[in-house]
Amino acid sequence: MFLLETLDARLSGLVVQLYSDHVVSAEEAEDITAEQTSFRANEKLLSALSRKSPHQYQLFLDALDNCAQSHVRNVITDRPGLMKKVQGRKAALSSRLGLNF
Repeated sequence: MFLLETLDARLSGLVVQLYSDHVVSAEEAEDITAEQTSFRANEKLLSALSRKSPHQYQLFLDALDNCAQSHVRNVITDRPGLMKKVQGRKAALSSRLGLNF
C-alpha cells in the first residue's frame, strides 16, 4: 500500500526515465501516464515492474534516486535515510543528557 500511495509515477519524470533506461516499453509508458489518478498509474507501474528482471528492478531503484524519490527507495530497500539519522541523533543526545526517550 505504501508504494501505491507514495510513489509519483505520473509527474516526477519516473516513467520517462524508466522508458529511457529500457525498463518499460513505449506501450507500458503510455498506459501508465494515461491514467487519471496517481494511484492507478502507480498500480500499472508496479504491475509492469513485477514482470521485469532483477537488473531492470535495479534500474527502477536508481530512477527513484534520479527523480527525487529517494525517500521511496530508502523505505523499500531499507537503506538508511533521514529517519534513521534523526533516530541516531536523538539516541546520542538522550545518552549524553541521561534521558530515556
